[in-house]
Amino acid sequence: MIGRSAISAIAFTRLQRFGGQVLYVAAAAALFAALQMHSDLGAHALGAALFGSLAGMYFALAQRGGRMRELELCEQAAPMYAREVARAIALVPSLGVIIALAGYWIVTEISSGPRALATAPVFLSMACACAVSVVALCATVRAGVWQAVYILLAAVVATIIVMLEYPQLPAAFLFCGIAGFIGLRQYGEALARWDPA
Repeated sequence: MIGRSAISAIAFTRLQRFGGQVLYVAAAAALFAALQMHSDLGAHALGAALFGSLAGMYFALAQRGGRMRELELCEQAAPMYAREVARAIALVPSLGVIIALAGYWIVTEISSGPRALATAPVFLSMACACAVSVVALCATVRAGVWQAVYILLAAVVATIIVMLEYPQLPAAFLFCGIAGFIGLRQYGEALARWDPA
């Protein structure tokens, strides 16, 4: 119970700090969807997956780097395991991209007119963005070449998911789950070894 309340407190506090940026990214996603007004559903799915992946990388990289130094000190002093802190921090970019892509798909639904919007591209774009943001979080506790490697790895994950989307939708969902799980495990282990000093 204590772990769950601490995880929700960390995630809520960080999300509250990034509330303005989440709204800006959601507005940009809605504008991007409005610019694609006359596109077909496949173009919307591709646009949402790529925009959500970029937004997820942005939100993930914004979690560290001295922007929230006092929160990081409180999190390190809390009697929590690194995997619990990793889960809490991973919730923030994931919720941010879900909010942004919800704005994208709402505008797409409004502008699409009478045609029905399929739910699979909506959920796949959100799953893709969440998996990419979790993999990009691993770059926040590394420096130099390894930081660039994890950013590149997040971009490769997004590319693979987009390539898997059209021929094999279940494989794309499965790859999202595997990439997100491995990324979260790596982030938790790196966070346990990470010494900010």
